[in-house]
Amino acid sequence: MLYDPKWEAPTKANPFTLPSLIAWLEKQPALKTFNFGNCTGECLYGQYMASVGVPWDEARKQKAPRIDRYREFRHAVYCAVCIADTFGAALKRARKAYSSTMCKDQTNG
Repeated sequence: MLYDPKWEAPTKANPFTLPSLIAWLEKQPALKTFNFGNCTGECLYGQYMASVGVPWDEARKQKAPRIDRYREFRHAVYCAVCIADTFGAALKRARKAYSSTMCKDQTNG
């Protein structure tokens, strides 16, 4: 049987799911604040997207649903985090949203 070292390469989790957001939030200082309403990329969504390599100019664009590849994830983040102002509060809200059946159906992509 042939062997390919790539078979042993670790697989990367899809960063555009609530479980990935939760894992990132767990690494943030719980008391650190962010501005939920900031529209220049300093909101939680903007900071998270930057952490996974998506520039703000691309992450913030709201295009037609068929071509907006971040639309569902953006909606899930804003729905889950709501108006939290600290990473700790956002983590609690994201965990609660993920445990609900509705958000699980939307974010297991």
